[in-house]
Amino acid sequence: MTRILDNSLLVRPLTSIALVAMLLIATSSVIYYVQKTLSDIEEALPIMLSHQERDIRVLVNDMGRLEQSIGLTRASGNALGFSVVIRQIDEIEQLLEKISENYHLNDLLGVSTIHARLNPAVFDIKNWLTNGISNFGPTSAHTLKLAEQRAKQAHEEAEVLLLQVGETAISVLHAQSERIENFRYIMVLTLAALTIMTIVLVLLGLRLQRSVLALKESEEQIRYRANYDSLTNLPNRPNFIEHLSEAISRSRRKPSHTALLFIDLDRFKTINDTLGHDFGDELIKQVAVRIQEAIRETDLVSRLGGDEFTVLLPDMIDGIHASVIAKSILDRLTEPFMIFGHEVYSGASIGITTCPMDGDDAHTLLKNADMAMYEAKDQGRNTFRFFTSQMTDKARHFLELDKDIRRALAEDELQLHFQPIYALRSQTLVGVEALLRWEHPKEGLILPAEFITVAEETGLIEDIGLWVLRRACTEAAAWLKRDLHPDFYLAVNISMRQFKGGFDRKQLTQILDETGFPADKLLLEITESLLMDDDTRIKDVLGRFRKMGIRIAVDDFGTGYSALSYLREFPVNTLKIDRSFIQQDKGNDWSLVEAIITMAHGLNLMTIAEGVETAEQTAMLSELGCDMVQGFFHCRPLPADEIESLTALKLPRLRAVPVKS
Repeated sequence: MTRILDNSLLVRPLTSIALVAMLLIATSSVIYYVQKTLSDIEEALPIMLSHQERDIRVLVNDMGRLEQSIGLTRASGNALGFSVVIRQIDEIEQLLEKISENYHLNDLLGVSTIHARLNPAVFDIKNWLTNGISNFGPTSAHTLKLAEQRAKQAHEEAEVLLLQVGETAISVLHAQSERIENFRYIMVLTLAALTIMTIVLVLLGLRLQRSVLALKESEEQIRYRANYDSLTNLPNRPNFIEHLSEAISRSRRKPSHTALLFIDLDRFKTINDTLGHDFGDELIKQVAVRIQEAIRETDLVSRLGGDEFTVLLPDMIDGIHASVIAKSILDRLTEPFMIFGHEVYSGASIGITTCPMDGDDAHTLLKNADMAMYEAKDQGRNTFRFFTSQMTDKARHFLELDKDIRRALAEDELQLHFQPIYALRSQTLVGVEALLRWEHPKEGLILPAEFITVAEETGLIEDIGLWVLRRACTEAAAWLKRDLHPDFYLAVNISMRQFKGGFDRKQLTQILDETGFPADKLLLEITESLLMDDDTRIKDVLGRFRKMGIRIAVDDFGTGYSALSYLREFPVNTLKIDRSFIQQDKGNDWSLVEAIITMAHGLNLMTIAEGVETAEQTAMLSELGCDMVQGFFHCRPLPADEIESLTALKLPRLRAVPVKS
């Protein structure tokens, strides 16, 4: 019995020792496993990946330079250039050998893949430039042309390899991430079993956490490099195609246009070859910034590679808006670039295509835009072309009209005519409306309907509007010295774009002070759409105008919203009935005119009928109680000097016209 107890007492320490030994062995194994796993993870971090990516990027650059050198040698026939080409080939062979030695066992694509794609091309080029081809010598133009084409193919293969490096790196990191997750699960089980080694396992866990964070950060960096251009930080080709496909899908769901601009810099190769790649890279960076400054916040600019950029313009109203943005980009890129203390001039050719008009998939749109870009280069560079000739003509006319309007404003080609406005009750002249005219030196007289839309689109309407107001007030101030009707006034149209551009009491007061025209003789005509705008500033500005004594009229009333609430809310005192209601002989239209006049008088508003062309219309308006009329029946728009002669006379009363039963 005692011996059995002694044996049991002996077994316990032995068992404890065995358990401790087992724990120590297990702990040592876990520590070794942890150490090895962490080392493998650290080796797979993007430090090594970036080295391999860098070497392949050097291959891309070397292949590009080789292609350029062969092209230059073929063009110039310089023997010195031929020796440079041979030296570059030797450098490429040395780089391939270095890649084979450094990444034989642990690389991204496999050394065999790199050599299989590039070695044949390098071998062919060197063989051709050493031994020639058939009956053509190594330095012959035919041999150099074939070598240049082979170098171009190798350059493209190297670019594909570079793209595959990024994709493969992401796959490697994804696999390592899964490995980390499995390892974390094993650690949890191990920590539960090996309580004695808690401190050691906690330290290893902390190290693991640091490795995981480093892995995630590195994965994010590689993912960023896979989607963005490293030089400009703009989206690259795959990223841009993804956004383009999304924009195309949106355009299918709602009626809108998606425009694609393909931009290629002019003379970039000359700058790059003459001043060096550092100058070229800096130029690319500055070009990217200028393009981003010329587009809207909702647009997307990307760099496809080299000196090629694309701009995605989603939710466009029509192709004309794309031409406006393209013109803005060209204007910015033609300005000189300051690079490392040197003033450098570039420019660009832009191809434009639209969806769904020209295609409904990303590949087709890119191809169309690229074709349009080459058409722009063929037309002399530093310009843009649409993929469809019809839109090209329309955009060209738009830009030519914009250019001519600016010249017309600078060279005083714009003119003002004034159409008299008569009071029906007294049949006397009570005012005039200033109407803009443009005497083009080649096209002759151009009416506002043809060019005002262009001016509003480009923002030039703000300058034109101020010019019209200042010139009209100057002319009318001289007429006030005549013996005119006491309520004689001047009517001037103000566009919504002027209000949006900052037209306010300060600008108006300055013009009135300069011209000496009294505020209470001025009537500003606005549109119904301006009253419907949500901009609270507009109501405040109109209120300030009314406090100055200026009258406000709603032009073309009846063709828009015609909401009574807005007539009560805004400081309006005159309604101008649109000509479309006057020039129809249907009874319903006269009923509408009567309703407008009755409503206006109920709100204490004056009424003016536009487009009166017959005696019958005059009589009907008089019978309905309209206050004033204007139109060709009474007087066509006249130049300022003829209006002055008109106001200098006592006007005869207009003859009464009986109303037809």
